[in-house]
Amino acid sequence: MENKGTSVFLDSSSLRALKKMPVDVFDGVYTGEVRDEALILCIDIRNFSEFLCSNDENTVFKLLKEFSSNILSCINQFGFSCSYYKLLGDGALVVWDTASQDHVDDAMMVFNEFLDFVNEELFLPSPHISLAGALVMEKVFKYEISAEASGLKYRDYVGYGINLACRLQTLAEKDQLILNKKLTLTGLIPFTESITPRLHHHLEHLKGLQDEDRVKVYMYNRK
Repeated sequence: MENKGTSVFLDSSSLRALKKMPVDVFDGVYTGEVRDEALILCIDIRNFSEFLCSNDENTVFKLLKEFSSNILSCINQFGFSCSYYKLLGDGALVVWDTASQDHVDDAMMVFNEFLDFVNEELFLPSPHISLAGALVMEKVFKYEISAEASGLKYRDYVGYGINLACRLQTLAEKDQLILNKKLTLTGLIPFTESITPRLHHHLEHLKGLQDEDRVKVYMYNRK
């Protein structure tokens, strides 16, 4: 039986945004590429597990929905130059294929604007939760596979850059953004070196890090 679906027309900006999502119906966008100096932003809600255990379902769902919708809106508004983004439950991952000045500026705009929003509005009723994250410049692999039954394509990024961003963000505390050494060496972002023994202790015990990323903890110097 023939399925005569309804045609959907999208404006050009909506189409470009959709092509950056993990699942879509577009072919030949990610055919298998390596990006040696990709820029990866990983953000996360601190103390979310405590929030989850201390509140009813309606409160949890309300926060998650508002968090998700607003971070997506923030990415589409301030990080439109990104190559890929996806939600990670109580966090988000945003990737730019190159760590240019413009892309670094966009990543900082996403982090700063969303940080201001959660501190001034979203997290006000629950001051024990907060936003933190990591921004790194590293190698990633981008690929696309077919989900044959549905006819959709699934795209993703993997590699050391993704692992590094996700692991370093666990070191960040309220309002902090951790950077990796390669990104600091570009001179594109202001930073300070942490001298906190606790952070260095945790850094040494993170799994899957290269030696150069175990030496020091670098933090974005937010003015």
